[in-house]
Amino acid sequence: MLDRFYEVVDPEDTLVHLGDIAMDMRNGEETIERFDQLNGDLLVRGNHDVGLDPEGAPFPVVEATILAAGDHEFYCTHRPENIPGRWDSWAIHGHEHNNDTDEYTFFRSDKKRVNVSAELLAYKPIRLRAILKLIEACDSRTHLVDRSAARGHLKKSEQYTN
Repeated sequence: MLDRFYEVVDPEDTLVHLGDIAMDMRNGEETIERFDQLNGDLLVRGNHDVGLDPEGAPFPVVEATILAAGDHEFYCTHRPENIPGRWDSWAIHGHEHNNDTDEYTFFRSDKKRVNVSAELLAYKPIRLRAILKLIEACDSRTHLVDRSAARGHLKKSEQYTN
């Protein structure tokens, strides 16, 4: 997984990770060690990162954050059920892995949701600009199960890398 990570993420990139860095339920040490390996900037804590005390972490740890890019705002959280009901823009989440790809596909336009669980991304991070290209290319009924479906959906001229 680290090799795939380094193929995509450059040292100068801003890395926002949407949780479950490690299966670290005790004291946060493993989460800190793994996040340091990624040279991460912001951790949105996942349910497997519960041992990490946000106050004692050497990097920012939050429950959710909002990112702005292009004409869009993205509510970023680990669990999709934590997206506020009043939120009507796009949301990016993890947590659901590939357990329910009918409801939690990689990309779902009708609900304005992007599931960045590692299994749906072939264990490679995705850049926010790639998500923006998908939003531009897709209509309101588009459901893309995983990264490979997204590649097939975009025209050659619109193919995104990473």
